[in-house]
Amino acid sequence: MNNIELKKSLLTCPGDTIQEHIDHIGMSQAELAERLGRSVTKLNELIKGKAAITKETATKLEYVLGVPASFWLNLERQYQDELLEIEKMEHLEQCKAWTEKFPLSIMKKIGIVPNTRNKAEIADSLLKFFRVASPRQWADIYVGSSLAFKIELKYTAEPEAISVWLRLGELQARDINTAPFDKKALRGSLSQIQTIAYNHSSNWLDELQEVFSSCGAALVYTPCIAKAPIYGASRWIKNNTIPLIQVTDRHKDYNAFWFTLYHELAHILYHGKKEVFIDGLESIQPDKTKEDEADAFAARMLLSEKERNELFSHTSFDKKLVLQLAQKFKKHPGIIVAQVQREYNQLYKNVQLNSLKEKVFFDNVTI
Repeated sequence: MNNIELKKSLLTCPGDTIQEHIDHIGMSQAELAERLGRSVTKLNELIKGKAAITKETATKLEYVLGVPASFWLNLERQYQDELLEIEKMEHLEQCKAWTEKFPLSIMKKIGIVPNTRNKAEIADSLLKFFRVASPRQWADIYVGSSLAFKIELKYTAEPEAISVWLRLGELQARDINTAPFDKKALRGSLSQIQTIAYNHSSNWLDELQEVFSSCGAALVYTPCIAKAPIYGASRWIKNNTIPLIQVTDRHKDYNAFWFTLYHELAHILYHGKKEVFIDGLESIQPDKTKEDEADAFAARMLLSEKERNELFSHTSFDKKLVLQLAQKFKKHPGIIVAQVQREYNQLYKNVQLNSLKEKVFFDNVTI
């Protein structure tokens, strides 16, 4: 006998107690019905637990049986709580198979689900994490056509992992206090953002987040999740009042981070509030025109056309030259190295140049 069957076998409705009481005092159901002012059929439903004890019924039982109304109401409440627990257990039992495709190891590490093998407990945590009533609603939102989520993940290989990464970003944004969104202020902060990229201080991630929040945008850093090959995403949350830019540490590369950030920022500045943009999912056919616009913006932010022309006017590159150009352009040397290596693949193995590159890690996310 499993836990659900055991709880069902031990479950007693308030009607059982009513029956025991009238048996004790020698009263039939027909007499009780008459004294309560209700039909025998209605009373029988109460005895069998098919009808609940209301405040009115509890008051009448107090007069007829001499037992306080509060007793009957508490008994009914306990019975309903036990019924609810059984129904919840049965519901979670049906959700067990749904949990199997999620990246549970990283979700346990982050604290999304408990560190247990009990699939019912995991299902309970997943439903609360996604704020859905059942796996059906999760599928409607993330896999089907949804009002809450505008991109269908049904064409992706791992919608479960992708939905976890995206939902994590929404939860991270919940803890950010943002000013009312001001697009003009966000545009005006571009030089400040570039300065942060150049200086690369010890708390550059916090500095960057503060700039965005002061303009009314939420910027979150979500660690890369296995089977969710995403670089970044942008969308509007809270009834389209707050733009959310979500960046991953995929490839752990400084240049990749900044390109992705600028790419997603372009979507916020130039494209619609009702659209969701996810960078890195080849199975989802993006709007090529808008993606090209975002790429062009990101490229300009990394290096202006003038800077790029000057950079590639050189035919050979070493550490000294890169540092000189970085100081002149006010661009981080790691970004310049990455741009050079994209043009000259053989330089990917250049130890001196690689020493100027920076790694990006997001390893402090907890829920």
